[in-house]
Amino acid sequence: MAYSPEYFTARESWRDWRIEARALIDLARVTRDARVLELGCGGGGLLQMLRARGAFAIGVDTLDVALNLARAQTFQVAAQANLEGLGLARIADDGILPFHDHTFDALIAQHVVEHIDNLDAALREWRRVLKPGGRLALATPNARYPDPAHFADADHARVFTPDELRAACERAGYHTESCITIFPFLTRARFLRALGVLAYRAFARAPYFASRGRTILLGARRIE
Repeated sequence: MAYSPEYFTARESWRDWRIEARALIDLARVTRDARVLELGCGGGGLLQMLRARGAFAIGVDTLDVALNLARAQTFQVAAQANLEGLGLARIADDGILPFHDHTFDALIAQHVVEHIDNLDAALREWRRVLKPGGRLALATPNARYPDPAHFADADHARVFTPDELRAACERAGYHTESCITIFPFLTRARFLRALGVLAYRAFARAPYFASRGRTILLGARRIE
């Protein structure tokens, strides 16, 4: 997949992206003045949502195209609204974060973990910069979704089931507080896909759909 400025801009206009972003912020229990790190910040849309909550938000990415777009968009918004508390940093492909231990109250990663070759190592590195009791919120494709072709992307290292993602987090020293799926598969018809996004809450407790939604949303707490 070509990760261009146009891709990131379009993605952040999608209703399902906005639903996921709001859910992640809630799972991370972001409060005013919280220090929050977004991993894989893309075009900066979620950073703006975090700052609207009053958080001090830093975004990191491995892609210059994402950081350049995020810098242009987030700092333009910040200047217009007289906001402070936004930052950006580039990280190398090894995923080492340029922050001290126990820096952040929360970490958020929206469609990042499926791109990581060694998720166990990444989760341990993320845990390092989280404060004791800090929270991790993840969104990622669900391997149990009945239409796996929807996730076809040569940049994906692995697509997880909810149980696999939960197990990886717990191996790395987190306690899973919530792990659900959203956006049910209602056939490949476009209008029914749209209905699955609009009415995703209606399917959340239905036995067949509960574990087969398109996106896994996981919230976890760093074990002290």
